[in-house]
Amino acid sequence: MAESAFEPSLEVLRAGGVLAWPTDTTWGLVARADRSEALARIYRLKGRPADKPLQLLVADLETALALLDPGWDPAPFVRLAKAFWPGALTLVAPAGPAAPAACVREGRVGLRQPADAELRRLLAAVGGYAAATSLNPSGRPPVRSYREALRYADRVDRVHPGEAGGELASTVVDVERGEVLREGAVPAEAISKVLEAP
Repeated sequence: MAESAFEPSLEVLRAGGVLAWPTDTTWGLVARADRSEALARIYRLKGRPADKPLQLLVADLETALALLDPGWDPAPFVRLAKAFWPGALTLVAPAGPAAPAACVREGRVGLRQPADAELRRLLAAVGGYAAATSLNPSGRPPVRSYREALRYADRVDRVHPGEAGGELASTVVDVERGEVLREGAVPAEAISKVLEAP
């Protein structure tokens, strides 16, 4: 990706704006988790219930572990992350004090390391993580093309050029309970095999 495309997107995020970004799954909304107005804009754009948390995209596993409850054994989390990250798997686990309150519900936080190397680079440049959700309004089909994403250009601060990498959203797993909450790009059977492995 050309620097001419990356740098303006980075500046939007650093300034507390909202990006539409072509992730390795579908198109997503990305904002800094410490900017309440940006997060509020995402909820308005999505028509998302206030009690439904945003996930956090993380640059690496080390960042993810730093956001978890230090008193919780992260072994199953690490096994799943090493098997499927970077990639289309969101892991829900007990949140630690470093996890942004806006992305924590009932003491838990959802984390994903995206496969898109440029997105990971963006995350690393703003502290290692950012809040994210899909670009489509709640109840509507996922946005899968740049042309579709441009329909939201007047509601976000920048539509990053490019194309999303997949047809399916991420699979979501409650790691503490060993439960697949949503089956997406990573098959539930593959999750079970990793969790059940000795």
